[in-house]
Amino acid sequence: MFRSLYRRLKMSYYARNRVFPYFGENLHFPPDSYVFAKACEDGIYEQEYLALLQFAIRPNTWYFDVGANIGLMSAPLLWTEASLTVVSVEASPTSASFLACSAAESTNRSRWHVVAKAVGDKPGRVSFHANPSAGGAFDGLRNTGRIAGGIAVDVEVTTLDQIWTDCGRPEVCVIKIDVEGAEPQVLMGACSCLAQTRPVILLECNALNLAAYDQDFETVLKLADKLKYDVVSIPTFCPITNATAFRYQSRVNENFLMVPRS
Repeated sequence: MFRSLYRRLKMSYYARNRVFPYFGENLHFPPDSYVFAKACEDGIYEQEYLALLQFAIRPNTWYFDVGANIGLMSAPLLWTEASLTVVSVEASPTSASFLACSAAESTNRSRWHVVAKAVGDKPGRVSFHANPSAGGAFDGLRNTGRIAGGIAVDVEVTTLDQIWTDCGRPEVCVIKIDVEGAEPQVLMGACSCLAQTRPVILLECNALNLAAYDQDFETVLKLADKLKYDVVSIPTFCPITNATAFRYQSRVNENFLMVPRS
């Protein structure tokens, strides 16, 4: 009871100030942020996935966090490895502004870069669906219908290959992609980076999100095969070899690992 009361008081204090300490960083967040509340409730946001990312990083390499939101999967990796460089990519105008503020104030700002753009298979400008701030974690290039309301805003789109090139084509150890259904487009725009650096990829796959792009699990499997990657389930690490198994596994867990073939 006392622990629950303390947690609520702590959340209330941070909510008023819209900044909270997390893995050595002060993370700024928008009003009514779902991911902030989830991090406070759980203590560590998506701890099981974070542990996989932490295991995959290597010294003197780079990590790309595509769909970084407020940085809950960026800050811990900066803290874990002192020689790691983190690129946090976030298209949502609301979330990106808070993320940029956190990075600018960080003592690790020389290793923490923010790209306030959407990521796809080709550069340009597109209409982006921005949900109310409480549902900012579900913003994306398409309205998936998971959150009511929202508005269309104009955003710039780049590719992961272009971001990688702009960074000097560094060695990338791991990539996290959580972009509400546009994951296949991100992969299609990352062919050069993936071919040269062969990072491990933590990938969200949700049937409803993929359907908003007229895509499905078969699309992801074919693309992974083309890129010479295997898709494995979490936490069992069993290979996903067909779309039916992929669909059933997604009902248990929407996150998967893409592991480069040796």
